[in-house]
Amino acid sequence: LLHGGGQERGRRSGTENVAGAVALATALEIAEHEREVVAAHVGAATRHFIALVLDSIPEAVLTGDALHRLPGTASFTFAGTSGESVLLELERRGVISSSGSACAAGSDEPSHVLLACAVAPEVAQTAVRFTFGRVPLPEDAPVRLAALVTESVRAARG
Repeated sequence: LLHGGGQERGRRSGTENVAGAVALATALEIAEHEREVVAAHVGAATRHFIALVLDSIPEAVLTGDALHRLPGTASFTFAGTSGESVLLELERRGVISSSGSACAAGSDEPSHVLLACAVAPEVAQTAVRFTFGRVPLPEDAPVRLAALVTESVRAARG
């Protein structure tokens, strides 16, 4: 518990960041106003990417529900690979992705989320997660990214 000076009626000392609070409120209003349109656009690109990866890599398995998912997130397992090897191959091609959640960054343990979903540890170890942001994507982005994923998985398999 922090106690402040008399100028703040005993609250934490310092001046409230009014400009920052107004800026945050404005950013949230804009984001909420654009949310449905952005989610639809990003979701369509992600679904296209998922379909392309599943078509081009027969052993790829989408983790999670195909329809009920965050609009810009796709996670796959690639049997016969190491998720870390795929990540390194992707990075060589300029693609940054992850093998687990941000809160487990740096860990070489399989995703606790995938393990809780009854994914076998050796399969969870092959997982790679992709996230699309709200920045407008080029029309061919899903196709180009799926091709790089396919190349990377093949290279990781040797």
